Amino acid sequence: MTKRVVGIDLGGTGLRIGVVADDGSVEGLQSLTHGGFPHPMDAVERLARMVEDAAAQGGAIDAVGLGVAAWVERDTGFITRAPNLGWIDVPFGELLRRRLKLPVVVHNDLKAIAWGEYRFGAGIGARTLLVVYVGTGVGAAVIAEGNLLVGARGFGGEIGHIQVGPDDGPLCGCGRHGCLEAYVGGHALSLKARKSVAEGRISLVHKESEMRELTAADLEELSNRGDAEAQTLLESGGMQLGRVLGSMVTFLNPDTVLMGGGVWDSSDVIKDATRIGLDLSTHPDLRKSVRIVEGRLGSRAGVIGAADLARRHADSH
Repeated sequence: MTKRVVGIDLGGTGLRIGVVADDGSVEGLQSLTHGGFPHPMDAVERLARMVEDAAAQGGAIDAVGLGVAAWVERDTGFITRAPNLGWIDVPFGELLRRRLKLPVVVHNDLKAIAWGEYRFGAGIGARTLLVVYVGTGVGAAVIAEGNLLVGARGFGGEIGHIQVGPDDGPLCGCGRHGCLEAYVGGHALSLKARKSVAEGRISLVHKESEMRELTAADLEELSNRGDAEAQTLLESGGMQLGRVLGSMVTFLNPDTVLMGGGVWDSSDVIKDATRIGLDLSTHPDLRKSVRIVEGRLGSRAGVIGAADLARRHADSH
């Protein structure tokens, strides 16, 4: 049995790291911001030193699990793209393995979060669990009968890039038009809000504020104060999200859908609109068999899930 496993959750501006026991408890959890890693080897060295510090403080480390905001190829940990980190085609798993001389397992960050919640959080006991996070972008993960479904290359779950709008719809960060993420992702909502302020359609924000990035939380506050445009932006995004969820529920027939992410957590308007969109686009027999929950593990979910996936891999090899 693999005993001491480090879990790491690496995002575009921050990282979390801790030693995770086999019961999901976390020792020495650290959360910190970073200024970016223009060269991937800078990240390798930073993470390796933190793993070595954990070993020095509590004993030898047996394996490392990493969840990263990226498209990660299955089995190898090769990152094909990590937009928030500015990386393309980086053999990150191999680089970290060589540096640490330890087993290293790399997954997309949302898959790690989903696995953490499935094993130790709100997804315990689910037969088919669909996890959807709405933050800067939109992503999903599926766990069915105890198996994390990653797809042929490892890129499964990119529901933010399902096209829900016309070919000339809003531009997504992926370069295509009309993606779900271009309607309800945090970055897209901020761009839409800035445009609305500049055009005078968000009435409760002074025009001189248009250069400040408005977040989903800002739009929620404006909606609560009676701003119709802010409410429309949130409701439109939520309805699109609900329709995509309806398609996923129809296809997968999950018993549990777990929702989370910064945008989701900050907007009751989006939550309500999403539930309406889900109800309208799902057959009643399928809708009544699924429960909608939110995560229990908070910011620890990615660390816990990444470590547990690494432990499972090490114990089976």
